[in-house]
Amino acid sequence: MSSKSHQLPTVVILAGGLAQRLRPITETIPKAMVEVAGAPFIYHQLERLKKQGVFDVVLCLGYQGNQIEDYVGDGSRFGLHVKYAYDGEKLLGTGGAIRNALPLLGDVFYVTYGDTLLDVSYRDVFECFLKSQNAFGIMTVLKNQNRWDRSNTEYVAESESRKIISYHKKNPTPKMQYIDYGLSIFRKSAIENWFATKDRESLIDLSDLLTDFANHGKLQGFEVTKRFYEIGTPESLKETSNMIEENSKKEKTQMDKSIKQYIQTYMSEAAQLCQILDVSQMENMVQIMTEVRSQGGRLFFLGVGGSAANASHAVNDFRKIAGIESYSPTDNVSELTARINDDGWATSFSNWLMGSRLSNRDAVFVFSVGGGNEAKNVSPNIVTALKFAKERGAKIMGIVGRDGGYTAQVADACVIIPTLNKETITPHAEAFQAVVWHMLVSHPAMRVNEMKWESIRAPEASAGHA
Repeated sequence: MSSKSHQLPTVVILAGGLAQRLRPITETIPKAMVEVAGAPFIYHQLERLKKQGVFDVVLCLGYQGNQIEDYVGDGSRFGLHVKYAYDGEKLLGTGGAIRNALPLLGDVFYVTYGDTLLDVSYRDVFECFLKSQNAFGIMTVLKNQNRWDRSNTEYVAESESRKIISYHKKNPTPKMQYIDYGLSIFRKSAIENWFATKDRESLIDLSDLLTDFANHGKLQGFEVTKRFYEIGTPESLKETSNMIEENSKKEKTQMDKSIKQYIQTYMSEAAQLCQILDVSQMENMVQIMTEVRSQGGRLFFLGVGGSAANASHAVNDFRKIAGIESYSPTDNVSELTARINDDGWATSFSNWLMGSRLSNRDAVFVFSVGGGNEAKNVSPNIVTALKFAKERGAKIMGIVGRDGGYTAQVADACVIIPTLNKETITPHAEAFQAVVWHMLVSHPAMRVNEMKWESIRAPEASAGHA
């Protein structure tokens, strides 16, 4: 079973402690609501979880927990689904809080602390867990060597085996060079079995469970390399706040740079496209449309999605400015949807053209990114319409992207918008549909009526003024 196609498990956040080391800051508020870089700490935690791809969260609360629930609510403001488990009148400890939350959890779940920010991939930890065979859980570890706190874990990685040899929060040994990083993942059944032997009223710490799992060889490790940040003390609170503010500045700078770079690239590509479009195809279009107009023929514009909106705009321009009778099936929603409902999507355009008595005096003009591909079921209604147009002897034109699809194969004149960047195929194709048709409709050979602003002449400069 691959985790790639599965939602990540629920994340349990332990946030019920008294936060004694942060007094007097936490005399009236819980630690999760302490302001860090302009927002409650819980805000930063939940925002990071959402970016990780987490959806379900259970907050284990105790001291002043109602303040956290009032702020977070159901989690929708963060794009999350949040539930709550309260200790009640008596604090249960981090382990007891997990037991209390078990009815809200699935077969597998994460556990992390409500005062810690971690730089680790939750997806990678989950994938590691899925590969583990007999482990009750996996604990993330950092090679700490007593740098940020006392090291409490003896960890050995041997090929695919990642063993927690021993773990003890209160009585570390010299062999312990690693520290509990702050994120674990467990099998619910193993947790339930462990708690079955414990007094429900006793205060239980999560470290007791981890120590026991390690002693029985049932706890694996997942090593991370980037340090954690926490707000357990005034000193670490300040350090974490500085880190968030500095990262925010870096992210804003990077975002500003990214915005500017994208705009510059996009406009540069647009300029390049103007230079490489096939002008001869545009000349052919002018010839075809002047002939259609002279023999009293009509123009039928076909487009799907954004190109349908372009078709509507083009109908207006060619009727009003070029004096060619023009139509588009997507302008009449009632008829179009009736044909789709009764006859099917693939024939919706062709049957409309049939009802319009398409003849060899008329022309069909396609706006499309792909141009239609029957084999791949891409805009099959365009393909069917063009086949019908060929049968009736109507001229076919198109402004399309990519390789032009079926439109480019059968058209009498077709401008293909080349792909310069696979990330901007659609916006460039649909944008240049407008560029090309506006050129066509304003061409001296096509234009029979003045356009509004071109017909308004600027007043001559008054005497004595430059």
